Amino acid sequence: MKALLSLFVSLLLAVPVGAAPTVFKGPGRAMSAPLAVPVSAAGAVAAIGFQLDHLSLSLGTFLPELSRVGLPAEGLTPISETAAVEFLARESLPSIYAANAPAPSPAAAARPEAARLISAALADPAKWEALSRTLRERGGESGARAADQLDAAARSTQLSPLFERLGRDFSDTKDFESRLSALFDGGTFAPRSVAPRASETPESFVAYAQRRFAAGRARLGVLAANRIAAGVPTDGELHDSVALSPLTNPERERVLIDLFERAGASREEIHLQDAGRGRSNIYVVKPGKSDRIVVVGGHHDKVSRGAGTIDNWTGATMVANLYQAMRDLATDATIVFVGFAREEEGLLGSKAFLREMPAEERKRIDAMVNLDTLAVDGTFSWRNNSDRSLLDLIQRVAARARLALTETTLWGGDADSSSFRRYGIPAITVFGASQDVIFDIIHSERDTIAAFSLPHYKNAFLLTLETMKTLAEKPLSGFARWTAAVSGFLRAAFRPS
Repeated sequence: MKALLSLFVSLLLAVPVGAAPTVFKGPGRAMSAPLAVPVSAAGAVAAIGFQLDHLSLSLGTFLPELSRVGLPAEGLTPISETAAVEFLARESLPSIYAANAPAPSPAAAARPEAARLISAALADPAKWEALSRTLRERGGESGARAADQLDAAARSTQLSPLFERLGRDFSDTKDFESRLSALFDGGTFAPRSVAPRASETPESFVAYAQRRFAAGRARLGVLAANRIAAGVPTDGELHDSVALSPLTNPERERVLIDLFERAGASREEIHLQDAGRGRSNIYVVKPGKSDRIVVVGGHHDKVSRGAGTIDNWTGATMVANLYQAMRDLATDATIVFVGFAREEEGLLGSKAFLREMPAEERKRIDAMVNLDTLAVDGTFSWRNNSDRSLLDLIQRVAARARLALTETTLWGGDADSSSFRRYGIPAITVFGASQDVIFDIIHSERDTIAAFSLPHYKNAFLLTLETMKTLAEKPLSGFARWTAAVSGFLRAAFRPS
């Protein structure tokens, strides 16, 4: 009891705010850069072909369309075809630098180098001919197909001199011939991501691209246009991230890491924390202006039955999607985006996350938002597993943003918000399946993408995004933290783990 009283008193202390924010270190370790691996000629062809597939998806769909339809479109500010092609150049060429797999396979390791060589080839006809010739001479049938793709892409890019400039900017290959030889002769490379450049596309063409190019016809361009216009994932990205829904827990961890990378995190920004039994908590930190910390999380593990799409790939993917939407926002609070392991075994991942966190950092956590089992038949806040201050706050946010939210009592089960509440940290769980259907879906063969509703997922995403923005800018009141501390004290005293 003396230890519990000490915990209670410490939770009542004000969070110290210094002149400069303290860096959040957390309980985990940053992912290390992948080891360099040797690449064979076949691996070189595979890497180049992979990158050309990404490039051709954009160029092969957009450029013929642009040459056939007239610009400007009705109701838009006049825009030249050159400006439209600039949009394609800025979005398609950089995209090949972001297409790196997290696994250090030889072909994946060669992709950044392949991207640089392709860029140089598009900027210089002599380099184009050298790369095409090498593919045909040393790559067999696969190399010949890749050379055909390269030739088609190179011809298309003659529409705009911007490709020449971007090619120079991205390739930086003065020793092109020697690097080309190294790629095909067993050179050693390590996979690494290169962030795509920010576009300066005219807003009128962004709007045009969003309306003109429907999903399924030129989806890559639609994603690019939406990302520029809003800074948040598109409906297609939201749906596709959930539809991945890997069937094993090790694969879910690998894919979640990949989703964080696609959302803009470098490998050094992605942290892993051992949660036991070979599983890891995965988190990314977005620094803020102050010492205050806000956490948003969802567990990524599943039980053996079903695909685990609803419980809880929906929550895990939403954490990565929220990171994409917020990574470039200036916020007062530091935000930690975390995917918890081993929730299904008794909240073990979130318990380890907090237990192994330095006590001073734990005291700086102002609030936690937990996302679990989303997008079935609504958006709900869990009344009997959340703090009242956050229940009231999210209701105000929903009303202001005109988003759907129902506060409800749910009996049975638990969630990672409980781990935070035991430490006196205000926390809330947002979920998406009503009492009538939730236990018919989770932990069953019915937990598949068939139960998923994109409109409900998007509603929960937008609601959580606005809630996180609110929490990131304004700390909770002292009374809210005091009541959470009392609740945490009582939980620790009467509900031991």
